Amino acid sequence: MQQTFKSNKLQFIGTSEHHPDGYRRNFNNVVKDPAPAAVEGFAAALASLTGEQISDGILTTALDLTLA
Repeated sequence: MQQTFKSNKLQFIGTSEHHPDGYRRNFNNVVKDPAPAAVEGFAAALASLTGEQISDGILTTALDLTLA
């Protein structure tokens, strides 16, 4: 079996004044191997720009599989 990177999706989970029960923000087409510092920096920038509190994140990777 061979694997080929297809895409990454990053989802942040947090709360805000308008969403006290929580929300999810999705970002598609993330680079293949995002550095932890880059993800944390992006979350901090997003929180700073929106005033929201980001509590968690999920990185989902899609791979194309070739079965031989």
